[in-house]
Amino acid sequence: LVGVVVILALIALSYIAARQAPAAPTAAPAPSTQAGQATVKPTGAQTPTATETATAAGTATGTPAQTQAATATQAAGTATGTAAATASPAPAETVTATQKATETAAAERRVLRVYVYKDFMAWGEVPDLFQKLVKRFENETGIRVEVRLFDGARAAVTTAIREAEEGKPTADIIIGVDEITTQELKKHGLLQCYLSPEASEKLANALDPDNCVTPVDYGVIALVYDPKRLNATELEMLSDGVTLDELVKLAPRLVVEDPTRSSTGLNFLLYTIAVSKAEGRDWRQLWEELKTHGVLVAKSWGAAWDEFSRKGSSRAIMVSYGTDPAYSAWYNAKHGKPMKPDINATVLKIGEKPIAWLQIEGVAILKGAPTKEAREFVDWLLSPAVQKEIPSSQWMLPANPSVELPPYYRYALTLDKVGLAANPLLPPSMVASELEKWLADWLRIMSG
Repeated sequence: LVGVVVILALIALSYIAARQAPAAPTAAPAPSTQAGQATVKPTGAQTPTATETATAAGTATGTPAQTQAATATQAAGTATGTAAATASPAPAETVTATQKATETAAAERRVLRVYVYKDFMAWGEVPDLFQKLVKRFENETGIRVEVRLFDGARAAVTTAIREAEEGKPTADIIIGVDEITTQELKKHGLLQCYLSPEASEKLANALDPDNCVTPVDYGVIALVYDPKRLNATELEMLSDGVTLDELVKLAPRLVVEDPTRSSTGLNFLLYTIAVSKAEGRDWRQLWEELKTHGVLVAKSWGAAWDEFSRKGSSRAIMVSYGTDPAYSAWYNAKHGKPMKPDINATVLKIGEKPIAWLQIEGVAILKGAPTKEAREFVDWLLSPAVQKEIPSSQWMLPANPSVELPPYYRYALTLDKVGLAANPLLPPSMVASELEKWLADWLRIMSG
């Protein structure tokens, strides 16, 4: 009986001790999905800023020679990194494990890293419109968005490729990809395919037949010019399309963008390659002649626009988009003038036939991104609430076909007005296989 009493006493003491012991720590609360509530940051992580600004390697210059030297140095590094990645791909098992770990971490913190060029939706009434729209998205969804800005869309893509090769954290989403940079991302195995149901099927197929990216906006590459600063001979050459020979003669008045860093510049390079191919001439010889006659290369579209619009600049022609006259008409109306453009736009021509180059800008989700949150962001970009802002801030045509265009868009030069596109002359498979060589050749010409 005494033994039984002792055993019962010990059991009672154990129960009392267990009741008094501190409770085990509970798991951290999940990030809030309610609008207006702060998300929970990962332990030890620094609080991210709403917007991070990054500038691509190299600086803008005032002379073609300086610009060419800077672009040669930058692109040489890009080409080297690309070649290295091609020669020594990471083991598939390692890449998959890393991507899964990255996606899990990103989903836990509900943060999206978005790479975009700094001029995106920055040319309307509200220069920081995109940042304001992103803040609204954050408030409505509870998803944190870190925006990193670049001089050009191509710089954003090449940065993401380099970071992925080096095993560094990189973008979840890139805004501004086109059919060329899409192929580059595919080549490096970085795309997480997604097409928003809000997208135009026709544009989506033209941008990427595999539907791995979603179109956001589109327009034709054009030679935009200020007629008040050009003489009668120059205006005659620009009046109904420009031949390649006329383009060379206009080179002293022309500013173009660096194709290794700017998607506008890259598309113009491909445009000249396509037209040269149709005429049976060597595009390299064309660019040799453009360089000899004094074409100016700017690091980005924004830098080219600054030079084109600078008071006293001799560069009265720039490579831009057919929608620019619509912008000019809007700007004049805003400042109390008649709603008419001060600038005109034209395209290249083969013989006597004008021919356009269509550029479609899209948004890509990269592998490792939190799928649900990334798709929600892409769908939001294609929503009427965002797409209705594209014509008057991005000055491109919206990819969502339900959006109505403002009245000043009657001055825009569109593919419908030109009637013929040069893009089919360079199939995506050809561009994917030849692009690195074409860019290396361009750099050699312009830096030589």
